[in-house]
Amino acid sequence: MMTQVQAKIIDQVAERLEIDSDELVRSSLENYLRAQLRRVEADMESLRQKYAVQSAKEMDARYSEGTLPEEGTWEDYFRLDHVEYRRRKLIEALGIVHESH
Repeated sequence: MMTQVQAKIIDQVAERLEIDSDELVRSSLENYLRAQLRRVEADMESLRQKYAVQSAKEMDARYSEGTLPEEGTWEDYFRLDHVEYRRRKLIEALGIVHESH
């Protein structure tokens, strides 16, 4: 829930910019989420290229096949799995913002 101070700041900025406060909040959230999504996708791409895989699931399959050594790669596997999860959550959050229009 938004505090009175937060609402006051949003209203003041919206008034200064001569835009609707709801639009300011939606636009700000969308820009923040898109910036986070770009950061996560860059991290994912870096890991994908490093191991020539498309996903953590593919990395796991390569471990099972024995085509990717576990030693020295597990941390990146868990990192890729986490950023894939984070990407899904960011996309869901963007959907919520878009539904509010």
